[in-house]
Amino acid sequence: MEHPKGKPMVVPANEGRKMFALGNEVRLKLSSSETGGDLYVFEVLTPPGVVVPPHVHRHEDELIQVIEGEYEIFLDGRTDIAGPDAVVNFPRYFPHGFANIGKKPTRAVFTVVPGANFEKFFEELCALPADGPPDMARVKEIFNRYDIEILEAPSEYAKTG
Repeated sequence: MEHPKGKPMVVPANEGRKMFALGNEVRLKLSSSETGGDLYVFEVLTPPGVVVPPHVHRHEDELIQVIEGEYEIFLDGRTDIAGPDAVVNFPRYFPHGFANIGKKPTRAVFTVVPGANFEKFFEELCALPADGPPDMARVKEIFNRYDIEILEAPSEYAKTG
């Protein structure tokens, strides 16, 4: 039975549409249409050296649960390490970003609330060519279109993925 707040479902471990964003392999688990617009859930595999630059969401809160590996987390002017089983809260309006500074891929589950605006943003971001370094001018255009601001990276985030 379908409900305005979504449909009950189980998404098996290795299923979901595969996409790529900013050097990360992404597997969509729940779209906003499947959750009544409330959530957008995806699994991310981040290779070593890949950095998602600090940015600020104005419409969404973002949660990450690290499954394997570790991220260096930039959150509101601080850096922390988030390893297996860590949960990271990126509330809207707070600058945040992450990097895999380890020697093996990091796998994590991301949940974005609400999901509808973010899903449109992510569709455009994942439509960019996945080979080679991202065209940051185009990336910034997409971020800006969805009211997400990329910030000047602190020195420890000056690495490229």
